[in-house]
Amino acid sequence: MSKLFRYGTLPAIVCGLAACTTAPSITVKTDYDHSASFGKYHTYALDTAATGLGPTNNAVLQQALRSSLAARGLKETGANASLYIVSAVITSEKVNVLPGGGVTVSRFGAYRTWAMNADVQQYTEGTLIIDFVDGKTRKLVFRGLAQAAVGSQARNANAIREAVTKIMAQFPS
Repeated sequence: MSKLFRYGTLPAIVCGLAACTTAPSITVKTDYDHSASFGKYHTYALDTAATGLGPTNNAVLQQALRSSLAARGLKETGANASLYIVSAVITSEKVNVLPGGGVTVSRFGAYRTWAMNADVQQYTEGTLIIDFVDGKTRKLVFRGLAQAAVGSQARNANAIREAVTKIMAQFPS
């Protein structure tokens, strides 16, 4: 039992600690108006109003959008753009509880696990919403949502860039 504990538990603890130090994964969801003709969109205008981000990360978001849109051949204009792009960030407090013991059922049958304190993790989750609105009809034609745990300034900037890239990868051609 001692060897099983030593060789089975230590790797589990190390993997658990490693998971806590890696960058949070970004979950992306998109949806779009299937009747919209995306080939007609050639210009865009960014809504640069408050997004819920600080000035530095707001600039990162705008630059990431501009780069991704330029890569798709869209040009930024002022008025009369064929697409208006509106971004917002919403944060919420989350709690993740990992149980600390009890009964586990496996294909080998049920067994009692050691009583340990539950691990409670509190964190802030950020949701980036990017709406693409038809400039003439004022109807939403594409929406991208990206969610991840909020971290340091640098980590958030990287997450914003990654989120925009993942959202734009799903933008219809």
